[in-house]
Amino acid sequence: MSGIFGGGSRPAAAAAPVKSVAQTEAERDAASARARADERATSSERSEMQGIQRRRRLRRSGGLRLLFSPARQEGPDQEVVTKLGGGS
Repeated sequence: MSGIFGGGSRPAAAAAPVKSVAQTEAERDAASARARADERATSSERSEMQGIQRRRRLRRSGGLRLLFSPARQEGPDQEVVTKLGGGS
């Protein structure tokens, strides 16, 4: 029987073309490459967001952290005494 527009029915073999082993492997390789690229993009995005959060946190607490740090209390005129250095 013909369809509404007068076209005949298609044979079942024409609907699904047969793929070679090389085509199947190439598709599998392409799919795994896409998955790896997606994972790299997700990881990169996550690390970028962590960097942004780290910079925001440092901007908020950086002033007080530097104010009370031991490095601020040391000056260029002070000598650091160590046991191995034999300072004063």
